[in-house]
Amino acid sequence: MRIEELHIYGYGKLENTIISRLGDFQVFYGENEAGKSTIMAFIHGILFGFPTKQQQELRYEPKGGGRYGGKLSLRHPEYGLVAIERIKGKAAGDVTIFLEDGTSGGEELLKALLGNFDKSLFQAVFSFNLHGLQNVHQMKDEDIGRFLFSAGTLGTDRLAKAEIELQKELEARFKPSGKKPALNARLANLRALETELGKAAEKNARYGELIKERDAIVDEIRSLGEEIPVLVAEADRLKEWERIEGIAREEAALADELCRAGNVAFLARGIERLESLKQLLTPYSIQIETIKERKELLKKEIDSIVLHKALLENEAEAAELNELIPVYDQSRRESAQLEERLSQLVERIVIAKEKLHLGIDEEEIATINTDIYLKQQAEEADERRKRAAALKVQLEADFQEEKAGLEQVEKDLSNARAQLLPQDKRSRFEKLAEAGNESAIRDQIEACKERISLLEEAVKREEGHRNQSRMAGAAMMIGALALAIYGYMGGEWLVLGAGIIFAGIAAIVFGKSLFSSSSAKPSEELVRQKARAKQLEEELLSIRPGNAEAAASQLEQDDIQRMKVNSLMARLEQQTAQYEKVLARFDHLEKEEALLREQVDLLCKELKISSTIGKHMPAEAFKIVEECKAAILEKKRIEGKILILKERQAEIEARAERLARHFPELPGKDIHLVAHTAKTALEEEKKKAILLNEKSRKLEELEYDSTKLEKEHAIHVQAIRELFVQAGVDNEEEYHAAAQLAMALDEKRSRLNELRTELSFSILGKEEIEELLPIRNASGLVQEVNEKIKVAKQGIERLQQRLAEVRYEIQVLEEGGTFSELLHSFKMAKSEFEVEAKEWAVYKVAEELLRRTTGRFKEYHLPRLLKQAGDYLGFLTGGKYRRLFLAPSGTGFLIERADNTRFEANELSQATTEQVYVSLRLALAETIYEKFSFPFIIDDSFVNFDGERTDRMIELLKGLDGRQVLFFTCHTHLLSHFGEGQVHHLARNHANIHR
Repeated sequence: MRIEELHIYGYGKLENTIISRLGDFQVFYGENEAGKSTIMAFIHGILFGFPTKQQQELRYEPKGGGRYGGKLSLRHPEYGLVAIERIKGKAAGDVTIFLEDGTSGGEELLKALLGNFDKSLFQAVFSFNLHGLQNVHQMKDEDIGRFLFSAGTLGTDRLAKAEIELQKELEARFKPSGKKPALNARLANLRALETELGKAAEKNARYGELIKERDAIVDEIRSLGEEIPVLVAEADRLKEWERIEGIAREEAALADELCRAGNVAFLARGIERLESLKQLLTPYSIQIETIKERKELLKKEIDSIVLHKALLENEAEAAELNELIPVYDQSRRESAQLEERLSQLVERIVIAKEKLHLGIDEEEIATINTDIYLKQQAEEADERRKRAAALKVQLEADFQEEKAGLEQVEKDLSNARAQLLPQDKRSRFEKLAEAGNESAIRDQIEACKERISLLEEAVKREEGHRNQSRMAGAAMMIGALALAIYGYMGGEWLVLGAGIIFAGIAAIVFGKSLFSSSSAKPSEELVRQKARAKQLEEELLSIRPGNAEAAASQLEQDDIQRMKVNSLMARLEQQTAQYEKVLARFDHLEKEEALLREQVDLLCKELKISSTIGKHMPAEAFKIVEECKAAILEKKRIEGKILILKERQAEIEARAERLARHFPELPGKDIHLVAHTAKTALEEEKKKAILLNEKSRKLEELEYDSTKLEKEHAIHVQAIRELFVQAGVDNEEEYHAAAQLAMALDEKRSRLNELRTELSFSILGKEEIEELLPIRNASGLVQEVNEKIKVAKQGIERLQQRLAEVRYEIQVLEEGGTFSELLHSFKMAKSEFEVEAKEWAVYKVAEELLRRTTGRFKEYHLPRLLKQAGDYLGFLTGGKYRRLFLAPSGTGFLIERADNTRFEANELSQATTEQVYVSLRLALAETIYEKFSFPFIIDDSFVNFDGERTDRMIELLKGLDGRQVLFFTCHTHLLSHFGEGQVHHLARNHANIHR
């Protein structure tokens, strides 16, 4: 049975929710309050009904007042696709079943679908969560074994609880040595009342006398009652004697007569036996004579048969040779095929060696390393060679393009520079233009002076920083040297090494600060600014009025041209950078080619080929070497196989040659001819041997028959003599006379037997008849006995009347006072004791039935369950624990470790006990309830397992073939065990889920 879709109309926080395409192993992941427990309860509710308001379970009715219930679609092994819809209605909800063929039904059809499982049994066997494991941790040590046994038989602890409850009820009612239990207290009270009742009876003397009289009357009535049947039997015996008296007396007379005649014995059917024996003698004589003639004829035929014994002794050799002929032919065909294959391999090896110009022998080729790493190196080298060649072509094109661009920019820059004003002419124009701008020159002079001041301060700060660096480097070096000396003096080499390293670093820092000169940039800039200020002052002194406007126009045009030159110079720098990049790529390519050559050289050395071939085609060369090596190994294998086949052929030919020695007339040593000839000759010899054996057997049979007939002839002759001896005569005439006498006595014996047969139907035995023979007046004796019976019956009537009177007096005494009260109390206490005893008996019977039921389970089902649970436990613990056994107490388990040490459940760790519990639960479903294909519903039952045990647990669940697993969890680390399609994510605030 596999659940395929959940459609929740309204259940708890979930409303109008559809979860479809559920897999064989479906994981529901969500944080707390995301709806995992709600979905589990929904599945239970749809299958088995919603909890009633009287039950303690949550009903999950929607708080918003929406529609209560939902629909569950599942795939049933017998009914196919089934939809189960349950909505709010009667106590457990109204359910409707829709089958694949269009039929529908209600609760009865649902029970048939679920195999009459109820909710509690389903949850006990197929649905478990962390609470079941927590029950294990909360129990006392002595209760853990009983709980595991109950979980292994019913899936829950109900069996253990029932056993404990029954034991408590029994002990609350009765204990063998207790005083407080109800039965013990009532029994003590009953004994006390009995004692008081006896004392009260002793005080009433009349009561005692009446009791004795009552008992005496009862005894006398019993005595008379026993005497009457005896008298009736005696009367019947006398009446029977009166009937058979004549027969009995005749029988006695015949017996006496035969006794006086003595033991005149004659053989039964003696005359017939004699005649029969005489008739049998004649055929025996005729048969004996005939057998003698046949024996002589067979002896002559046996002497005429001559066998080839040497050939028959080699029968196994000839048979094996004929069986080996197909093997021989097949071996020759295989040899021819292998030799053809060998020639092809030799040709392939020669071609491969010619392609690679290999000058080494096959043994060396076979030792060449062709592992997958070297193959990868060859393929990588070939790929690098191809990439390098393609890159080289691309770089050549880029080089020509960048070179042409650089030459064009240089040409344009040269033309632009030629159009610039010469420096002396530009200086003259600048002076003329600046003649009308004295204030601008003065501003420039001030700016230069400010910059000179800033540069002088920067030089001073740099000098101070350099002095501080020198001091810090010196201090670091001194500290490091002290640390190294401390490590050396204390023998701590790690400290010494650290000190030396720090000393080296400090020396480098100190050396840089000591020998590095001041930065050239601030000093050079300071000199330039001072020169610029001096130049500006000279220009200020040399300014004269002139044609400033014309000079300014010329300078403006020259500035435009200079901007063009600067632009071209920037382009030149950019183009030069591109050109240099191409050259750098050429350098990188050359390094790559050098590394490639080194790699190819190593490959050629490993493959033992020339560098020329390896340089241009390393992968193809590796492939050829690999194929050549494989061909050589194949060649060696085939050569070995051919050698084995040749040896087998030689062995068969040697056998044929040995067998051919028995046939010197054969023209040659052809193995097929030898085998055929040997087979044919052997068949002829076997036929002759069979014929000889048959004739010998017939001769033996005739010898046996002859001996047997002679013995039987002698037996019949001896039988006739024995008849005479038994009859006490010497000849046949005396034998017939004795026979006649015996016949007369037999007639009398026959009559005697008839009389005794008639007497056997009588109720009187032989001894009783012998006792009654002297009696002649049987009818008078019968009348006397009947009179005695009448007197006895009258005495009984009189005694019964007196007994009624005595009992009435006793009743009056018992109802008259203290004695009657005690008697009433005694009877009441006895009645209450009996009621309590019946209740105790009910619990005792229940305990016995439970014990027998568990005993039957232990005998028939538990061994298979324990074996399966042991297999699961061994897998979960990695083989550390491998088997489970029933404890000697019968209510727990022993767990066997891999070293054959056995532990009780309370001696195991918490996680191992949980693994035992899970193994029993899974084994229970897979053995006792294996015919029910319900899915497993598991809610975070393995949070106490470590990583390895969790991995094994999930792997075990994944290996449960034919059973769906619905796994609910809030732990993200478990999701790594499943594929994305196996995990369904639940959000805390989701309203609708569609998949």
